[in-house]
Amino acid sequence: MHINYKLKYLGVILILISGYFFLSYYSGSLEGYSFCLFKSLTGVPCPACGSIRSTVQLLQGNILYSVQINPFGILTNTLIFTSIFWMIRDILTNKETFILFLRKDWSNNSKIFLLLILLINWIWNIEKGL
Repeated sequence: MHINYKLKYLGVILILISGYFFLSYYSGSLEGYSFCLFKSLTGVPCPACGSIRSTVQLLQGNILYSVQINPFGILTNTLIFTSIFWMIRDILTNKETFILFLRKDWSNNSKIFLLLILLINWIWNIEKGL
């Protein structure tokens, strides 16, 4: 593994972990704020609307409420934690499997499936008036 990848991995890991510390420390002061540019411009929630609140609830141990706010919060956090451990593993084993996975060319069926899940979550966010 090139030193550039190690430094990039460490930078990404540091940023992700810093984000969790920020959310843990400032979660109370974030109540009532919307960070969604799409919703601010259109008035319609995006598929990811509520993900920050979902993450805060997850960090507080309220898993069911986190899922009710936005299931993408659970999915996103699972992907983030998996990525952190994967990058640490790559650094320790001197391999580049994570970056190769990110560069993988996905089949059209996989892309359509992910797009469908995104669309269903978006409709659910709109219906619940997020």
